[in-house]
Amino acid sequence: MKNILVIGAHFDDAELGAGGSMARWVQEGRNVYKLTLTDNVTNFEKNNIHVDYESSSKESSRVCDLLGVTEVTSISIGKCTELKYNKTQMQEVENFIYDQKIDTVIMHYTSDIQQDHIEASTISYVASRYCAKILMYQSNRYILPTAFYPRFFVDITDTIELKKEALNIYSSDHNRMSQLFELTIQNNRLQGYSAINSGENKYVESFAIIKYTI
Repeated sequence: MKNILVIGAHFDDAELGAGGSMARWVQEGRNVYKLTLTDNVTNFEKNNIHVDYESSSKESSRVCDLLGVTEVTSISIGKCTELKYNKTQMQEVENFIYDQKIDTVIMHYTSDIQQDHIEASTISYVASRYCAKILMYQSNRYILPTAFYPRFFVDITDTIELKKEALNIYSSDHNRMSQLFELTIQNNRLQGYSAINSGENKYVESFAIIKYTI
């Protein structure tokens, strides 16, 4: 894992699913890139959620600076909730993977329930099909059609505070039901207990494996 591309449908997806791992990999000297595939514009009146592109993109830029991640801005983005698998975006991602010699792609779980996550996973999977390593994350706490079953674990105990700080850069409208960020961190702690089996407080991010070639 030398050149890593983390792909999300929305600006906070990468940090929710892999923020601590991204920070750890950067500290280890790896090249980490973040790509967002939609504009993240959301107007969910029933839950009083309003997210705009300009502020979200600025927040994402600040997050990338904090984590030491390179944000990819050269690839076309689609409209939030309207993302569909399309040849243009797929080939742009594929070309980026080839140009930057990406060996590892981190993407949405293929059996997600949120429509943009599903389409983003398809775009990512097709574009990265020749990569040596493809891992999947779950960014939201949905009950999924097929259970998320991780077998690749990253100890993020030393970078959990960076992950918290990164998530808190995003506006409150990103923090669904005012609980998503906190529950994500709690889940990382639960995963740490399950994966490391230590008496100490450990935090872990978990990934399902499509393939991992060494």
